Amino acid sequence: MSDHTSAIRGLRRWHPNPLVRETIATIRSYGWAITAISEQCTCGSPACAPPDCSFAYTTGATLHSLPELAVYGLDAQTSCDVLNELVNILHHHDWHELIDHRIPLALESFDLPIHLIEMIDKDDLLITNELFPNAPALQVVWPDDYGSYPWEEEYSLDQVTQLLKGVVGTGAERVRGRRVILRNDGPNRAERRVAARKRR
Repeated sequence: MSDHTSAIRGLRRWHPNPLVRETIATIRSYGWAITAISEQCTCGSPACAPPDCSFAYTTGATLHSLPELAVYGLDAQTSCDVLNELVNILHHHDWHELIDHRIPLALESFDLPIHLIEMIDKDDLLITNELFPNAPALQVVWPDDYGSYPWEEEYSLDQVTQLLKGVVGTGAERVRGRRVILRNDGPNRAERRVAARKRR
């Protein structure tokens, strides 16, 4: 059985929303899907309003034990190229290390080095939240033309150009690895109850 087959085993087969159904079909075919939201509307509805900041996100990366990814402020094609490349990179690198040590990543699909930060606000990831509500998510953050990132004072772009939906931190305070639970040699719950009754 291939990795793809085992990854999609737990994926639901049907959903009442046609867009979610289409996403499920894409995940089954390719392993994950990317949804891009921008001023380039494909539905043709007059009710559509462009977002303040274009963005794109993955759905299904969590089936491969990876976090979902999102990027803000890039055009749809560049966003898809960046997210696809990053999912492939994260298959071979520990994403915790990239975040904890703020390691910049050079991509073939993007000229400037990017950083990953943990997302706090995942409200924009509608399809991902519908299918995988508890999946962790990372935001791809790109610098301005001078190499400064949004959390640096020298950053020259407006806030709306690239919305930040996460936090930047070293993560050094986080506990990584296995947590070991040691067996206590003291009385268990039943023995404590018996001892309490004897004291009465």
